[in-house]
Amino acid sequence: MQGSVTEFLKPRLVDIEQVSSTHAKVTLEPLERGFGHTLGNALRRILLSSMPGCAVTEVEIDGVLHEYSTKEGVQEDILEILLNLKGLAVRVQGKDEVILTLNKSGIGPVTAADITHDGDVEIVKPQHVICHLTDENAAISMRIKVQRGRGYVPASARIHSEEDERPIGRLLVDACYSPVERIAYNVEAARVEQRTDLDKLVIEMETNGTIDPEEAIRRAATILAEQLEAFVDLRDVRQPEVKEEKPEFDPILLRPVDDLELTVRSANCLKAEAIHYIGDLVQRTEVELLKTPNLGKNLLPRLKMCWPHVVCLWACAWKTGRRQALLTSNRITG
Repeated sequence: MQGSVTEFLKPRLVDIEQVSSTHAKVTLEPLERGFGHTLGNALRRILLSSMPGCAVTEVEIDGVLHEYSTKEGVQEDILEILLNLKGLAVRVQGKDEVILTLNKSGIGPVTAADITHDGDVEIVKPQHVICHLTDENAAISMRIKVQRGRGYVPASARIHSEEDERPIGRLLVDACYSPVERIAYNVEAARVEQRTDLDKLVIEMETNGTIDPEEAIRRAATILAEQLEAFVDLRDVRQPEVKEEKPEFDPILLRPVDDLELTVRSANCLKAEAIHYIGDLVQRTEVELLKTPNLGKNLLPRLKMCWPHVVCLWACAWKTGRRQALLTSNRITG
């Protein structure tokens, strides 16, 4: 029992009943009133939508150009074969993508056990039926791409994301990566000492065999805890780094004042005032230039008439540190 009225109960009993290798029932109690639905719904949504797994994404069948066709000697049409391949339970170790091959001939069912694969791939349900051959001379050959992913990705969502055009005959399959096939939870009444208003959470789930149900619950709880960590201390949340955008620089500022076609006297006066580049010039105000000895009052009207672009840059920032960095990078010496 909690020590005070404000202290929350923590679950003390976790019971895992393994009905089969793919079916388990997990019981968690006691929980404060209302927390059964809060935790049960959150775990259910994560188990259905966010668990990583492997699924068939592309199929190539010899002699088949599109999914709306049939193959001679095969009982099922191509659409039904693709639906059967969607139910293929595959476990892949250490790779994000593998190519499986299947070659079968003669009368009889074609199952997942007929698929050829390497040691990194495990077919969990080898008895899974893919199609049936109905003729002694019938044969089927296909290449199956299996990829690792999360959630459910329809084939239509991948058509527009393909960088290269798919060759004719490569069929896309809706990918259901989640290894959890069914999940349901129920909240029952629980009692601790004199309290009878507590919750007991019962989660029942089935997987496709590629993940243990207990491990699936553990992963889902870990994902939920990691997502809630940011709310523990909101002040400790890292803000995304914003890259400082460098202001655009006009290359005309690096041109020497000699390009202004000034008189020799005016050019010498500017250089005497350490004004060697147009950037140095636009940093000075009109009042400062008029006070420059021997510069003459005709310089400003001449600049405004012949170099209006320079006048537009008059208000630009032309700091010494920026000037030196630009001059060094452009190998210009003053």
